[in-house]
Amino acid sequence: MKKDLRLFLRTGALLGGGIGITIFFLMDLLFKDSLSGSWRDAIVNDLNLIFSMELTPDSPLVYITLVLVLLVVVSFGALIGAIFSGIYYRFFRMLNK
Repeated sequence: MKKDLRLFLRTGALLGGGIGITIFFLMDLLFKDSLSGSWRDAIVNDLNLIFSMELTPDSPLVYITLVLVLLVVVSFGALIGAIFSGIYYRFFRMLNK
Protein backbone atom coordinates (compact mmCIF):
# COMPACT_ATOMS: atom_id res chain seq x y z
CA MET A 1 0.00 0.00 0.00
CA LYS A 2 2.71 2.49 0.94
CA LYS A 3 4.53 1.80 -2.33
CA ASP A 4 1.41 2.62 -4.31
CA LEU A 5 0.90 5.86 -2.40
CA ARG A 6 4.52 6.91 -3.00
CA LEU A 7 4.15 6.14 -6.70
CA PHE A 8 0.96 8.21 -6.89
CA LEU A 9 2.57 11.12 -5.02
CA ARG A 10 5.66 11.10 -7.25
CA THR A 11 3.57 10.88 -10.40
CA GLY A 12 1.33 13.70 -9.22
CA ALA A 13 4.34 15.86 -8.34
CA LEU A 14 5.93 15.25 -11.73
CA LEU A 15 2.71 16.00 -13.59
CA GLY A 16 2.05 19.09 -11.47
CA GLY A 17 5.58 20.39 -12.03
CA GLY A 18 5.30 19.70 -15.75
CA ILE A 19 2.00 21.55 -15.95
CA GLY A 20 3.51 24.43 -13.96
CA ILE A 21 6.48 24.82 -16.31
CA THR A 22 4.18 24.53 -19.33
CA ILE A 23 1.91 27.29 -18.04
CA PHE A 24 4.96 29.42 -17.19
CA PHE A 25 6.28 29.32 -20.74
CA LEU A 26 2.86 29.53 -22.41
CA MET A 27 2.05 32.67 -20.43
CA ASP A 28 5.33 34.15 -21.62
CA LEU A 29 4.68 33.15 -25.22
CA LEU A 30 0.97 33.91 -25.56
CA PHE A 31 0.57 37.03 -23.43
CA LYS A 32 3.84 38.80 -24.22
CA ASP A 33 2.19 41.42 -26.43
CA SER A 34 -1.09 41.88 -24.57
CA LEU A 35 0.52 42.29 -21.13
CA SER A 36 3.23 44.62 -22.48
CA GLY A 37 6.18 42.35 -21.93
CA SER A 38 7.49 38.98 -20.91
CA TRP A 39 8.63 37.57 -17.59
CA ARG A 40 12.05 39.16 -18.08
CA ASP A 41 10.51 42.60 -18.64
CA ALA A 42 8.39 42.22 -15.51
CA ILE A 43 11.45 41.19 -13.48
CA VAL A 44 13.45 44.14 -14.81
CA ASN A 45 10.62 46.50 -13.88
CA ASP A 46 10.27 45.02 -10.38
CA LEU A 47 14.01 45.11 -9.69
CA ASN A 48 14.13 48.72 -10.90
CA LEU A 49 11.28 49.66 -8.56
CA ILE A 50 12.47 47.75 -5.49
CA PHE A 51 16.23 48.30 -5.63
CA SER A 52 16.43 51.38 -7.89
CA MET A 53 18.72 49.50 -10.25
CA GLU A 54 18.91 50.22 -13.96
CA LEU A 55 19.04 46.76 -15.49
CA THR A 56 18.59 45.48 -19.01
CA PRO A 57 16.55 42.35 -19.79
CA ASP A 58 19.82 40.56 -20.66
CA SER A 59 21.42 41.13 -17.26
CA PRO A 60 22.65 38.04 -15.37
CA LEU A 61 20.72 39.14 -12.27
CA VAL A 62 17.51 39.08 -14.32
CA TYR A 63 18.23 35.53 -15.49
CA ILE A 64 18.98 34.39 -11.93
CA THR A 65 15.71 35.91 -10.73
CA LEU A 66 13.87 34.33 -13.67
CA VAL A 67 15.21 30.91 -12.69
CA LEU A 68 14.15 31.48 -9.08
CA VAL A 69 10.63 32.46 -10.19
CA LEU A 70 10.50 29.39 -12.43
CA LEU A 71 11.56 27.17 -9.51
CA VAL A 72 8.83 28.65 -7.30
CA VAL A 73 6.17 28.06 -9.98
CA VAL A 74 7.32 24.48 -10.63
CA SER A 75 7.58 23.71 -6.90
CA PHE A 76 4.09 25.02 -6.27
CA GLY A 77 2.74 23.01 -9.21
CA ALA A 78 4.48 19.88 -7.92
CA LEU A 79 3.05 20.42 -4.43
CA ILE A 80 -0.48 20.87 -5.75
CA GLY A 81 -0.05 17.83 -8.01
CA ALA A 82 1.14 15.67 -5.11
CA ILE A 83 -1.75 16.81 -2.90
CA PHE A 84 -4.29 16.13 -5.64
CA SER A 85 -2.86 12.70 -6.44
CA GLY A 86 -2.91 11.80 -2.72
CA ILE A 87 -6.58 12.76 -2.50
CA TYR A 88 -7.24 10.83 -5.72
CA TYR A 89 -5.46 7.74 -4.34
CA ARG A 90 -7.29 7.78 -1.01
CA PHE A 91 -10.67 8.35 -2.67
CA PHE A 92 -10.34 5.38 -5.03
CA ARG A 93 -8.85 3.20 -2.28
CA MET A 94 -11.93 4.01 -0.20
CA LEU A 95 -14.22 3.06 -3.10
CA ASN A 96 -12.47 -0.30 -3.53
CA LYS A 97 -13.06 -1.32 0.10
